[in-house]
Amino acid sequence: MQRELAEKISLTQLFILVSTFLFGSAIVVGIGGEAKQDSWIAVITACLLGIIPVCFYIFLLSKIPGKNLFEIMEIALGKIISKILILLYITYFFYVSARVLRDFGELVVGDLLVNTPIEVISITFMLLVAYILYLGLEVLGRFSEIYAPYLVGGLIVVGILLFLSRELHVENVLPILPEGLGPIMSTVFPDLITFPFGELVAFTMILPYASKTRYAGKTTVLALVFSGLILAYSSFVQIATLGSDTKIRAKFPLLNAAGEISLLNFIERVDLIIIFVVMFGILVKISILFYGGLKGLEQIFGRPYRAFIYPMAMVIAFLSIIISENFAEHLKEGIDLVTWMIHIPFQFGIPLFLFPFVLWKTKDVRAERKKV
Repeated sequence: MQRELAEKISLTQLFILVSTFLFGSAIVVGIGGEAKQDSWIAVITACLLGIIPVCFYIFLLSKIPGKNLFEIMEIALGKIISKILILLYITYFFYVSARVLRDFGELVVGDLLVNTPIEVISITFMLLVAYILYLGLEVLGRFSEIYAPYLVGGLIVVGILLFLSRELHVENVLPILPEGLGPIMSTVFPDLITFPFGELVAFTMILPYASKTRYAGKTTVLALVFSGLILAYSSFVQIATLGSDTKIRAKFPLLNAAGEISLLNFIERVDLIIIFVVMFGILVKISILFYGGLKGLEQIFGRPYRAFIYPMAMVIAFLSIIISENFAEHLKEGIDLVTWMIHIPFQFGIPLFLFPFVLWKTKDVRAERKKV
């Protein structure tokens, strides 16, 4: 199928998109809290193990160069089966987009615009996402280059200001491994390996558009490692500031930690700046997931993805609101349902199912070329 435009992003933009995608809602809701004071170790462990599925996605794409996951499905499985799987992935990408949007809406309504209905936040934010994607993937890449330094810089500055405010208590992360590796591994599998690292399956829709596809895989892995270190740093700062029971004490641990900053009776309420900073990570994450779903619609209906942007943006805004009655139910649903019933099948199950068919198809193509 002909692509509407030959969109391209540079390797630098790809690196930034992968990094900010992983920060996304992981920075907002916090990750690894189940491992308590060893959460930062759990994040590093999950990051290193997360390289394995990412390399698998890259290898899968390399078997049929220049094609995204949905196009590969159609080549390997035929139109009927591929359309069923693509519809499932569309649902997955849109559903996870709605969950991430709900995370951000709860953050803003709970700590910044307390008198603003969450519906207003969701609709406004999705209109912004829709506008950026309507302009194209290249615009999202350029946008990310501008705002990425604020995201990473903001996270680092929070740790420095907490240290200068004497709110950073390193003893909170001690003792290290008091119960051995058990709590860490139970946190890594399946929670951290699926969220956020396994969600990089969405980049199977982006990698074919890298300007130098030869180096796209290495760039993605480097971005994954970089993001893992920053997330581990963020987790360390949260534990050192709030204690090992951050999951119980705070809905948004980093925000609560930033709220402890008070320096020279002048530098205060840094948490408001943090909301602005993490908004960029949320925007990139929703945009990538939303783009993946839109490309699925393009593949099925044969129309440019831009034709679906605004209607589906409003669907996601609506879904984010009705997805749960309150934030507690939203988080519980993520623990009880999303990881096992949604993340694992789409991040690991279907790609593994697809793999032998791709190998068989590429084997047939090579055999035909030899005959010619």
